[in-house]
Amino acid sequence: MGFEADALRLRTALRDLVALSTVPAVWVGREPPAIAAGLADVLVNSLYLDFAFVRLCDPNGGAAVEIARGSAWQAFPEWLQQYLSVNGCLSRREVVRDIGSAAQRCRGIVIPVGVDAAGGLVAAACDRADFPSEIDQLLLSVAANQAATAFRTARLLDAHRRAEEAIRESEQQLRIARDELETKVAERTAELQRSEAYLTEAQRLSHTGSWACVPASGKHTYWSEEIFHITGFDPAEGPPRFEKFERRIHPDDRARTRENFRTAIRGKVDIDHSYRIVHPGGEIREIHVIGHPVLGPSGDLVEFVGTLMDVTERRRAEEERQALAHANRITTMGQLTASIAHEVNQPIAAVVTNAQAALRWLNMQPSDPEEVRQALDRIVKAGRRAGDVVSRMRALVRKVPPRRDQLDINEVIREVIALTHSELHRSGTSLQTQLADGLPLVPGDRIQLQQVVLNLILNAVEAMSGSDEGSRDLLISTEEDEADGVRIAVQDWGPGLTPESLGRLFDTFYTTKPDGMGMGLAICRSIIEAHGGRVWATPNAPQGAVLQFTLPRHGRAA
Repeated sequence: MGFEADALRLRTALRDLVALSTVPAVWVGREPPAIAAGLADVLVNSLYLDFAFVRLCDPNGGAAVEIARGSAWQAFPEWLQQYLSVNGCLSRREVVRDIGSAAQRCRGIVIPVGVDAAGGLVAAACDRADFPSEIDQLLLSVAANQAATAFRTARLLDAHRRAEEAIRESEQQLRIARDELETKVAERTAELQRSEAYLTEAQRLSHTGSWACVPASGKHTYWSEEIFHITGFDPAEGPPRFEKFERRIHPDDRARTRENFRTAIRGKVDIDHSYRIVHPGGEIREIHVIGHPVLGPSGDLVEFVGTLMDVTERRRAEEERQALAHANRITTMGQLTASIAHEVNQPIAAVVTNAQAALRWLNMQPSDPEEVRQALDRIVKAGRRAGDVVSRMRALVRKVPPRRDQLDINEVIREVIALTHSELHRSGTSLQTQLADGLPLVPGDRIQLQQVVLNLILNAVEAMSGSDEGSRDLLISTEEDEADGVRIAVQDWGPGLTPESLGRLFDTFYTTKPDGMGMGLAICRSIIEAHGGRVWATPNAPQGAVLQFTLPRHGRAA
């Protein structure tokens, strides 16, 4: 009879064990709360327990899952709660006997999952007298371990799923970032291509190219497209070596250019040099090059970078401007022919008169040497006066390269006034001057500035000659300019200027004269701007016009 009971218990235990072994398959893919609840249900329903409590802990530090089933034995949950609050850490299984009152007494067991219950715990209670038997403990341990394994698997699957979602999200973000990057790269590439196109077009229009070279290797490392065009080299062959490039420099400029570059390389200083290039077809181009040394951390010369400009057309334009200015001076002197003749005739007539007087004093008996000496002194003064007039006229009409002398602008104005004295007298113009003392010297070309002042005076005289209203007064004044230079003003009381004339007065070919060519004031503006100044016109109150120009103390080339 005892054998049959044992066999029955064994069969029951095997059945329960088989049932428990099939449960984890149901937990696959389930969430941790569902696993804990499933284990608690299995313990209560399949093992016929009165109370089951399951705690599953996340080994990665996540929140624990707790599920309780059965409420018949309130004493055991209270005991379990007190036990856990006191002991906290459960290192081994605990069997609890005789919990509760006599009417509701039960037996229970608490099984840790993992070392020191790191994976959680399983607690169960039952009113059977033999609970928990060894089979009960075995089945509970198997169920707890399977639940813990399923819980860890669920956590791993959840972590894997989260990782996959994170990877998918990262991939999506990467795709978005890649698309944005590709868009930005495309936009930046297009912008750089536009900038490069603009730079190439700007270099083509200004005839300016950029370059870089390494003196130690004797090679040009970079040439922009415009430099090939300026120098006549083939872009397909790349930048030439120094020796090949030097052979294209004009023979008369070659030695000087080579020495200038060697000096800049030895001294690690900037290059600012002009020379000529001879193209294979024989065409000669004027070149201006500017270079800057690039030094390494130790102060060694790494390379030179700079620009190369074709100034051929600019030089030709400057020569044409000078030719026009010279022609304008000749024309102006032609207008002053009568005045100049009068200025020269006066001292010549004085020479003749004084010579005749000297002869008379010599022929007298006795002669009067003192009177003769005085007459001869007057002859010398008159001759010098005539010579001064001729010298000023020759200086104005001769064609010489522009100069940069330190000039007293008041002296320049006085020299011009001396030439126009007869013209002013003939036209009935009263000239007054207000020339400030202590003005700074200005760098400039005396002849060109005299031409500007002369043009402004003659224009004012002509404007007032054509009007019968008002006085024919002319005022020339100078003063120190606020911008560290001098300001010159020619003020007349003529008919004045219209609003249209004020804006176009200095334009080429614009004139208010019936027989004018519109070149005089345009040339004046060109000369003043070449000296680093500016020229403008304003109305004069109550009538007339004021033409003014400034000259800086430190002049510059245009």
